[in-house]
Amino acid sequence: MKKRSKWLILAAVLSAVAIACFLWLRKALDPFAQGPEKIVIPEFPYSEMIPGDLLFRTGTGAYSKMLNVTSADTVHYSHIGLLVKVDSTWAVIHSVPDEHDGPQDFDRVKMETVKEFFDPAHALHGEIVHTGFTAGSRMTDAALGFVRDSVRFDTSFNLSDSSKLYCTELIWLLYRREGIDLTEGRRSFRGYVAIGPNGVITVNDIRNYSGNVSYYAY
Repeated sequence: MKKRSKWLILAAVLSAVAIACFLWLRKALDPFAQGPEKIVIPEFPYSEMIPGDLLFRTGTGAYSKMLNVTSADTVHYSHIGLLVKVDSTWAVIHSVPDEHDGPQDFDRVKMETVKEFFDPAHALHGEIVHTGFTAGSRMTDAALGFVRDSVRFDTSFNLSDSSKLYCTELIWLLYRREGIDLTEGRRSFRGYVAIGPNGVITVNDIRNYSGNVSYYAY
């Protein structure tokens, strides 16, 4: 009887430890556990913006949270967009999964305002950088064309096929058409997706471009 009591006590202690670990991990992986109002977004530097600038963010999805906790970097960005100016509005063009504008929507290249791109519902951290290149009408028109055609998000992460585009692939392709390789040849060959022989372009592969100059971050 005493032996059984010891096992019951041990089981209770282990259960308590497991619950404590779960609650700690949940808090670590979910910065919104304390409420999205805790994220303070500085005023956007519209006067400094240049068409062709790159916008980076750390997303709020489960994989993005895991990267941000386990990465050796202070901030591990998980998504990227291209800054364009349409009429008098600064907008961001990006290929994004799981952000549908309605029940009939699907994962695709879309355009939204800078404020929407950095909305706390989608972004924990953000940064904007100059690349040293100013996008002219050719790049802007090409990016808008992807939006107009509702090009789908590439869930296979296949660099050999541009009929579908994942987030970094879109930005890399637009710049490559201007003779600029934002990755400077960098590719990754391991990760959480099935990666083909050409590798995958990570957000950090583009963030580490030697021409990038950061002028906004939080």
